[in-house]
Amino acid sequence: MKTRLGLDIGGTTVHGVAVSADTHDVIGDQITHTTRRGADGVVASAVDMIAALEAALPDGHEVVGVGLGVPGIVHDGSVTHAVNLGLDHVPLDLAGHVSQRVADVPVTVENDVKTATLGGLKWLREQGSTVDDLALLNVGTGLAAGFLLDGRLRHGSRGMAGEIGHLVHDPAGPVCPCGRRGCLELYASGSGLRRQWDGTAAELFTAAETDPDAARIRDQLTAGIAKAISLLAYGLDVSYVLVTGGVVSATPALRDAILTDLRSDEGTSLGRLAAIADRVRWLPSDYPAGALGAALLGTPDAPAPEGTAWRS
Repeated sequence: MKTRLGLDIGGTTVHGVAVSADTHDVIGDQITHTTRRGADGVVASAVDMIAALEAALPDGHEVVGVGLGVPGIVHDGSVTHAVNLGLDHVPLDLAGHVSQRVADVPVTVENDVKTATLGGLKWLREQGSTVDDLALLNVGTGLAAGFLLDGRLRHGSRGMAGEIGHLVHDPAGPVCPCGRRGCLELYASGSGLRRQWDGTAAELFTAAETDPDAARIRDQLTAGIAKAISLLAYGLDVSYVLVTGGVVSATPALRDAILTDLRSDEGTSLGRLAAIADRVRWLPSDYPAGALGAALLGTPDAPAPEGTAWRS
């Protein structure tokens, strides 16, 4: 059976899945390893995960493609500006390095939020949807989006499409690691929450009932994520905005607050027409969108990837 492997390489863990090349169904168990940082560490993490996935495959399965989803800017199989992986502005030819150390199959590399967008599309298909346009908002350590427009992933002229976390939200706010001041992800992300609150989002919402400072942080988090969703809906008029990430997935009270914020816009005629809250879908926390989307890279019905390399 022809099989594809997908890896979602994050700053903390590498998540891997094997899928049928024909049906795109997951084969066997999902595997998680700890990520090693730096150029050599990232390559080794990918190669070790590929070996683990291959070892777990039943007899008779032939690996015909490997997809890697990584944070940062991806161009022609190379990665830059993946700070959480210890990669800076110096390009790492991840597709080339990995392809030299695995079996003779194509290795494809794509930005991790974009691979999650492909995985999100598969999830929508499983729910019966036939749309071919959506935005996926990832509320993770940072804040970023992926776009699927008319059935194709949007990368942008410089590979930066969806980097909305670095739009300035408060010009008087704190300095962001990117060098700007008051970026949106300083308020509407996991790192933004940790910057202001020593606890989980669920604990924040509980404390906010009696603590004015917690209420302020709660309102900033809610408003920031709602603003990001509105930017995607108004800017691209997509059919759905899929929202994913541990901060949102683990906190029903936050999801409810975001929808309440979005519905407050429906007091205007334009807001009623936009109906943004109705477009929001919460991607299940246990759905392996990133790894699954990576596995689908290079398939006939997947949008063109950023970079593919073959072992020489």
